[in-house]
Amino acid sequence: MDIKTIDNGRHHKREMWIDDQMVSWLWVIDYQMHIGSTQVRMAGIGGVETAREHRGKGYMRTLIEDTIRYMTSEGYDVSMLFGIPNFYTKFGYAVCLPTHKQVVQTRDAEEAQASTRIRPRPLENADIEAVIALYNANNAQRTCTLVRYPEYFTRFPKGTWWDHPAEAIVFSDRRGRLLAYAALDQADQVVNVIEVEAVDDGVFPSILYALAERAIERRCGEINLYHPPDHPFAEFVQRFGCTWTTECPKHGGGMMRTIAVSTLFDKIKPELSRRLLRAPAGMLALKTDLGTVMLHVRGDQLEMVSNGQPTAMLELTQDKLTQMIVGYRSGRDVLNSPGVQASGNVRPWLDVLFPRGYPYVWPADHF
Repeated sequence: MDIKTIDNGRHHKREMWIDDQMVSWLWVIDYQMHIGSTQVRMAGIGGVETAREHRGKGYMRTLIEDTIRYMTSEGYDVSMLFGIPNFYTKFGYAVCLPTHKQVVQTRDAEEAQASTRIRPRPLENADIEAVIALYNANNAQRTCTLVRYPEYFTRFPKGTWWDHPAEAIVFSDRRGRLLAYAALDQADQVVNVIEVEAVDDGVFPSILYALAERAIERRCGEINLYHPPDHPFAEFVQRFGCTWTTECPKHGGGMMRTIAVSTLFDKIKPELSRRLLRAPAGMLALKTDLGTVMLHVRGDQLEMVSNGQPTAMLELTQDKLTQMIVGYRSGRDVLNSPGVQASGNVRPWLDVLFPRGYPYVWPADHF
């Protein structure tokens, strides 16, 4: 038995040979992955296969065990794969990535008000670097997202599945500056959106309206969006009514394992420290139609006070404040709502004091 590694840039093919025949193989691919505001070195595992006539002999188990030792010696922090059920847990991989689908009816999405100053068009090769820069900027603190580089990310390689090709739309202003993009399945019967990013939340209505137009052309009654519930575009779409599906596999799908715990924690230490110090000091005033609340933050202490000079102020109606208190809407989404006024740097306060959550009443308690 012989195990070989064939290097090709950031792709490393690992092959198991018995006598003169390759019986099992897989790929290790270099990535930089976000954990909060930090980056770690991640080994992506793909192309895992054993020749049909050699399956069931334990060759792949031996190859994966050796590959874990290889990843350790090569200095990877973590490894990730998208695996079949009931196999990878024995190698220390655990499910880490739920999948989310948001569905909005086309007739409701049509209500979005597109701006005449924003122009949608197909993605061109000249747009790729700007699309990558926008993606990297918007995902710099989203855990498990991968850093993209122009050297290898030259297009959207797939849609919702590997056998579904993707296409993309970009949105630009009258000067040609790229404002947003949307990637979706290249299909005639469905509108499956796999990614949306924008430089500003104000572009969201134009994006949703363009997707509604696409759905009308294809005679689709609904638009499927594959993104996490806390994505800002997902929050915007929620205003128009939607349904969510979240899948958390028991032992398959998106899985990850730690390769080197000491180097991993050394790299994420700044993020862990940042979380301890997120609350800004000072005074936040929340002015509503029911009155004004003033919150004074000192270290980890929060007090309600009746007077003083606020560091920042947010003026909004009580219904929006209620949504924010229970976590139904984030501060970011509320700030982007009509009639809401802010002074001072309000956003950091809202992110800490009112994080997005998932409010829920158990069915047995419905009344």
